[in-house]
Amino acid sequence: MQISEVGCEPQVASDHLSHLFEAVLQFTSDSPADAVVPAEGRDGAYIGSGHGSVFGDQVRGTMAWSLYAGDCLYPRIRQGECVPDDVHLCMLTPGGFIETDDGARIRFDGRGYGLRSRDWYRVGATLTFATDVPRYAWLTTILAVMEGDFDERTGRAIWHVYAPKSLVP
Repeated sequence: MQISEVGCEPQVASDHLSHLFEAVLQFTSDSPADAVVPAEGRDGAYIGSGHGSVFGDQVRGTMAWSLYAGDCLYPRIRQGECVPDDVHLCMLTPGGFIETDDGARIRFDGRGYGLRSRDWYRVGATLTFATDVPRYAWLTTILAVMEGDFDERTGRAIWHVYAPKSLVP
């Protein structure tokens, strides 16, 4: 059966998703004492925390975050150990807070994966949000999609975050 037989035309993600924000993130600590969010309820080991900037039409500000991960090579890499060059998949559970330019605080939590090649990670996750600020309450009703890159040499990540067009004001 072809798609046209069921009355549907193929659509691309841009037909359904709206750009929510970009986040430029930097690891600043691997000490559990610096964790922005606690380990309770998270899968995987604590990897580290950091800060960053958030740029978008709907959400702008700064981000403080922590990353927990399962089967992740990054801690070994940071310690200077040799790791295999082949492709490696790890599980990610990021979480933290966005402090918007207009004074709101938005919590985010995610679940996803990191796919490591020789010295670069492709990352992706589903993100949820929580806030008590009415102007951002719409975020609490969506599942956002994050895709991006992580450079293990510099500890820098770039996230591209999207949400369903029908749910973004």
